[in-house]
Amino acid sequence: MKIGQKIVYLDSVDSTNNYVAKLSKASSIEHGTAILADVQTAGKGQRGSLWQAKTSENILLSIFLKPDNLSVSQQVLLTFFAANSIREILRKFGISATVKWPNDVYVGTKKIAGILIENSVTNQFITSSILGIGLNVNQLEFEGLNATSLQLETGVFLQRNELLFMLLNQLSKNWELVLENSPKLKEDFVDNMFRINQRTKFEKESTFFYGIIRGIDKNGLLLIEVDGSLISFDLKEIKFVL
Repeated sequence: MKIGQKIVYLDSVDSTNNYVAKLSKASSIEHGTAILADVQTAGKGQRGSLWQAKTSENILLSIFLKPDNLSVSQQVLLTFFAANSIREILRKFGISATVKWPNDVYVGTKKIAGILIENSVTNQFITSSILGIGLNVNQLEFEGLNATSLQLETGVFLQRNELLFMLLNQLSKNWELVLENSPKLKEDFVDNMFRINQRTKFEKESTFFYGIIRGIDKNGLLLIEVDGSLISFDLKEIKFVL
């Protein structure tokens, strides 16, 4: 079954990722099934943060995926696949976006989308994956958040269902690149990284330093040039200082 061939609509749920996880545990969900909610009462973001979104104004989506022989060492391909797909959809609306490592999509210095991927692993292979996507569509106000939406960027109110189908079709198309382990996934991701090849301020263990983002290493870690040396950093090690 291709991605998005089956879509389940929910009025309200704690988290679409949690909902998919429960279905997966009960073995009652197929590859490519998409769960869309009008509102999440406990939407999840990275580092255990909450994903905040107003009711019926955005896309709050989780998709159940069954990768074919994808090893744990290749799991970063799933991030590349998701981020590239979102960025490509935004481009169709004339919006130029970058990917802030590891999984936030930015327009300028404002966040327009976030990705949360949760994998199930057996014997160093990913048996299933839950891809969560939050995409700001028609929301106009973000209290205390440095965020934007498609409507803010284009000045046009968008039909969520139309955008959803576009996104699912793009994900389905790009899924073939995951199955092929295509180098294009990483190339497109790196070429469109937030602040790639620019001097950027970071925080590590309450201290600050400057470095130049040079890409992603073979393990999916962020490569930063610091004082002439290339150093790999994990998600939990550093933060961008914007």
